[in-house]
Amino acid sequence: MKIVERIDEAIQNGAEIILVIVESKMYVKASLEILKYLTEKAEGVFVTLNRPYSSMKKLMEKEGINVDRITFIDAITRQLGGDELDPEKCIYLNSPDPTQIQMAIEQTMDRILAENRFIYIDSLSTISLYKSFETLLKFIRYITGKIRIKGFIGTIFSVEKEIDDVYYSQISLMVDEVIEVEGYGA
Repeated sequence: MKIVERIDEAIQNGAEIILVIVESKMYVKASLEILKYLTEKAEGVFVTLNRPYSSMKKLMEKEGINVDRITFIDAITRQLGGDELDPEKCIYLNSPDPTQIQMAIEQTMDRILAENRFIYIDSLSTISLYKSFETLLKFIRYITGKIRIKGFIGTIFSVEKEIDDVYYSQISLMVDEVIEVEGYGA
């Protein structure tokens, strides 16, 4: 079963928050497939922690993803001294600090007025590079609560083996479904 079919099935079964864990070699392909699926059904927020907005936008457009249905939160461009483009479509943060991300997510969630809404966080392990895992867990607990209260579908993306299994166990308690993607059959 393809990853988007698994996500669709989870949503149809009532999942509000899905943790997707992928092999590193599947990271880009799986991420783009999920985003294409989500934007065909909903409007949402994409939190990019690994690629600058300009790069992510080009990649998405190349794959036929409707970027007009996405508001971006970019936590890397400023760090790298990149140009801030499309300020009406992208909120730029100084770093992937969980507090900054939380505030930006809340601000952005209020802008999404469509009936079907999503938030996509890419990727958990990046936050853990800047803060402790305990801070990461507090962040996830807060964000998953907000996603549920505001009626969004949440997809949290992570590359396998980048976070200790103990933390995955804790995070899995806060989500409704964990989907692990292996091999090239995303």
